[in-house]
Amino acid sequence: MKDPEYNLLDEPWIPIRLLDGTITNVGLLELVERTSDIADLACELPTQNIAIQRLILAIAYRVATPSNEQEWARQWNEGAPTDRMLEYLEEWRDRFYLFGGRYPFMQVADLRTEKDAVSGLEKIIADVPNGEQFFTTRHGKALANISAAEAARWLIHAQAYDPSGIRSGAVGDSQVKGGKGYPIGPSWCGHLGIVWLKGENLDESLVLNLVPSDSGNLRGVSGSTQWGGCTWEDDEPETSVRNDYSLLDSAGTPRPISIPRLLTWHSRRVRLVGDVTGVTGVVLAQGDKLAPQQMQQYEPLSLWRYSMPQSKKFKQDVYMPRKFEAGRALWRNLPGALPEVTKIDGADKQKKDEFFPSATLSFHYAFEESLVKTDYPKRMCIQAIGVTYGPQESTFEDIYFDELTLSVALMRADQPELAAQVDRQVRNTEEVAKCLGVFAANLARAAGESGDGAGEGARERAKQHFYARVDDPFRHWLANIDEDSKPSEIAQSWEKSLRAFAQETAAELVASTPSSAIIGRETGWGFMNIGTAENFFNSALNKLLPIQENTQEGTK
Repeated sequence: MKDPEYNLLDEPWIPIRLLDGTITNVGLLELVERTSDIADLACELPTQNIAIQRLILAIAYRVATPSNEQEWARQWNEGAPTDRMLEYLEEWRDRFYLFGGRYPFMQVADLRTEKDAVSGLEKIIADVPNGEQFFTTRHGKALANISAAEAARWLIHAQAYDPSGIRSGAVGDSQVKGGKGYPIGPSWCGHLGIVWLKGENLDESLVLNLVPSDSGNLRGVSGSTQWGGCTWEDDEPETSVRNDYSLLDSAGTPRPISIPRLLTWHSRRVRLVGDVTGVTGVVLAQGDKLAPQQMQQYEPLSLWRYSMPQSKKFKQDVYMPRKFEAGRALWRNLPGALPEVTKIDGADKQKKDEFFPSATLSFHYAFEESLVKTDYPKRMCIQAIGVTYGPQESTFEDIYFDELTLSVALMRADQPELAAQVDRQVRNTEEVAKCLGVFAANLARAAGESGDGAGEGARERAKQHFYARVDDPFRHWLANIDEDSKPSEIAQSWEKSLRAFAQETAAELVASTPSSAIIGRETGWGFMNIGTAENFFNSALNKLLPIQENTQEGTK
């Protein structure tokens, strides 16, 4: 057996951005020592950043999970538990070697296929479309050999975001059929819509995301349970043997999963082929399966939504992760992310919460009610990270990243009026976009589009154009809301702007419509021309956003 080498505690493998803007690479020990100097991680992809941040957060949870608001406030005042994190890392130093030994980091030391096949690095590098390398800038030597530092980042990324699909059949895996490991779904984070609270530096970020293990809907699994620690703490080295730990799968063997365990979950069995001089290949097999149903009991960082189909299937209330749609700004997901509770009819005809925020957000929503005194931030930056996969979730299609800065006043559960008004204005904006989409479709039909799908392209283009128009103004409006804001005044302010943006967009749509639409035509849905389309649009807009009367006294 090869001696262990390349220890991730010491080797500089994590790209970071310092507060002064400098980019450099550090090992885990230096990162923990310098949390107050680090603005953020600076990896190639947002999904790499969050995968590594979850690993670092797992260590913080392992050594300093707060039990209540008072303990969290004390931790916030003291800063991240870096001394205890450093002690923990030194205690487990032998588990952080990337190559060699019995415990290679997040890997199986002797993982192999029956024919000793080794896959190319495109299997774990997310920006290489698997099987279609001509669409990428990575080719030749860039795919033949990568540094140990880059391999470490992609290893952690694969455990978090590897797509679904057939993987190599590992020797010793009883679930392999015909030499293949059949799909179990994407790696754990690929199921999620993750929100990360970002502070002024990494030190603040860690504490903001380090909440009691019974926050929100979490079950509060103790660190003293069988799976209380991080994955690398297991006594025996990892093997190709795997299992299904999905909560609602009758074939699974679910167990209580602590936050540190879940944040470092091994969705794949992996062995990097290489050494400190470079990595040339990988053996990638299926790992431990987790399905997303009801996992709000264990996962602290994802948003959740009520699922009617899943609730009917399992004959109980089932919540699923609320994933982010590519191209959909984070502010459009605020309904359900803020403390305002919206009820819907459930599968059993009873009222259910439409959305759950992440457990991390739930803790901060309730923190002001706890009356614990601390120097709490006035504004908070929320980052959103997710992945869109292609057909059968077997390829990467898009990576989602967005962030918003919100006043903490919007996050107070005991004063929901501001959050309710923001919720209402997001929904108003969505409805105005739909009205513009209908208007654009009517104009297209009036100009001559016909047949199945007539006007659908114009509908979607108009909506996307409108969202692009209002994106910056909405963010600016949102950022200016504070604890002194009055709900009625902020609503009136945005509705006035929203009406103006809608009318400007409508005028642009008319200006770009062929003159033949002035006369119009029979469309199959009735006669349509520009004037009729404008009447329909203005009626819908006035119903949604009644014209605000000027109550000021003036000339009569």
